[in-house]
Amino acid sequence: MTKYSSLSLLLLILLFSCAPQSPIAKQLAGCDSLMITFNKPGTDSVLNIVSTTDTRAIAKLAGYLGGKEQPKPDCGFGGNMLFFKGGQQVLPVVFQSTKDCSYFMYEMDSKLHYTEVGKEAKKFLESLKEGKNWY
Repeated sequence: MTKYSSLSLLLLILLFSCAPQSPIAKQLAGCDSLMITFNKPGTDSVLNIVSTTDTRAIAKLAGYLGGKEQPKPDCGFGGNMLFFKGGQQVLPVVFQSTKDCSYFMYEMDSKLHYTEVGKEAKKFLESLKEGKNWY
């Protein structure tokens, strides 16, 4: 690698690492544990519970929450995520991730926010629901 390409690579890394974070990402920064419950379809019964202290997985899921705002959906919910920092709950997030309806819902600044669940987030949630724990 030449001196200039190394310098260019370093500048790109610095540029992207300093990119502005969404308000939800700022609120969840530093979370050290996460618990996700998946419900049986159409019920409030819990099908599966996943918990982790893997900060990479927590940051990955937190990054999915800052998606495009959408109107309140009318399709129930499929589970929830509880983010923790130092043993204290930081934020509960309700979600649905089906073929016909998907959203994340959380409250910030006394307002409910509904954001879209992207393709990558759907795949990630589905893999966790199936019991795969690779991040």
